[in-house]
Amino acid sequence: MKYNGIIEAKLRTIEEKLSEIESWQVISNQQLQMNSMLRNATERALQVAIEALIDICEHIIALEGISAPDTSANVIKKVIDIGIITNSPEYLEMISFRNFIVHRYEKIDLEIIYAIVSKKLPVFRKFIHEIRNS
Repeated sequence: MKYNGIIEAKLRTIEEKLSEIESWQVISNQQLQMNSMLRNATERALQVAIEALIDICEHIIALEGISAPDTSANVIKKVIDIGIITNSPEYLEMISFRNFIVHRYEKIDLEIIYAIVSKKLPVFRKFIHEIRNS
């Protein structure tokens, strides 16, 4: 299925945020702890990438003529249900992380941020690939 330019623009936003994060070469959670600018930039880049992921799924649901689910997690589940993306628990983990940084922003565990930066960026690339090839 081909989608419109809005979805492609949001996919490029995710790619840009991933490139930024990778260019910062975060090598430890201690590095994030010692450098507040790097920590804040990394948190924000992850949040924007996840927001774009959610927006893409919401847009797909609208294009498919399906009523909008009530939560971001349910938006992801609906796009999984219609077969656009695979049932990957990492997608829901990203939503949980986004909810945490938006609603519990005062104390974010740097180990979680580092784990995402060091191990979970391929999840975004998988999502991009699945959307572009749907």
